[in-house]
Amino acid sequence: MSAGITISTETTGVILAGGASTRFGSNKALALLHGTHIIKHVASTLENLFPQHLLVTNSPDTYRFLGWPMIGDLHADSGPLAGIHAALHTMATPQAFIVGCDMPIIDSRLIAYLCNLAGNWDAAVPWLAAGPEPLYAVYRKSCLPVIDRQLRDKMGKIRLTLEQLNLHKVTEQEVLAITGDLTTFHNINRMGDLQLLMEKEPGRG
Repeated sequence: MSAGITISTETTGVILAGGASTRFGSNKALALLHGTHIIKHVASTLENLFPQHLLVTNSPDTYRFLGWPMIGDLHADSGPLAGIHAALHTMATPQAFIVGCDMPIIDSRLIAYLCNLAGNWDAAVPWLAAGPEPLYAVYRKSCLPVIDRQLRDKMGKIRLTLEQLNLHKVTEQEVLAITGDLTTFHNINRMGDLQLLMEKEPGRG
């Protein structure tokens, strides 16, 4: 557990490792940032925060080196919403912090803030001026009926699903008060994104 940070043990840390990485040109989760796989940066942060963690992937052999429990999508070819569904369906805890495998500088303080929010909500999502960050968010099992219906109806867009959930929207101002900037949401889609991050964060890793 990270020093000075307390998170309810009722939360599972989840990484989604899906997608074809077509814009990156190879499996971006295995690209190196300061000598370490991008996905390992993410995994290490979650391991320090959560005693229970889960990797959602349809390529388990690729990620066995992490030593994480793994589950595949229960709905094929349905994008990240299917990954969220598989995690919520499988996990033993009532809620999960869910993040993509391509966000290597996630912030432990912000994760704790999201996980510890009180209230009767289905999902707690950073809602920035540029839009929501649904793959850096907390989802509760109460989301499952809506997500199940969306996937059965072949409506796999996360944004459409969020519109049907009881959301706790975490404002950009709330985020900035914790992190100081929005770098934590930097994700790797192209090689240029990785290079930019290496220039921004030269001392990490």
